Amino acid sequence: MKIGKTLKVYRNRNNFTQFELAYSAEINEKYYGQIERDECSPTIEKLEMICKVLGIRMSDFFRTHESDGE
Repeated sequence: MKIGKTLKVYRNRNNFTQFELAYSAEINEKYYGQIERDECSPTIEKLEMICKVLGIRMSDFFRTHESDGE
C-alpha cells in the first residue's frame, strides 16, 4: 500500500517540513522521506506516531487515503 502522497498532503496542511514531522514523531528524517516517496512502508507503530503528530486518527487517515483512489 502506497501512502506517501496522503502523508504529504496532511504534512503540508499542518505546515510541517519533513524534518519537523520526523523529529516530532521521533523517527529518522531520511526514513520519513523514504516513506513519503513510497520507497518503504512504515510499521504500524511508526504510522501511529506520525498520525498523532498530524492530529489525525489512523482510521481517518486510511479513510482519506482510500478516497484518494489508492
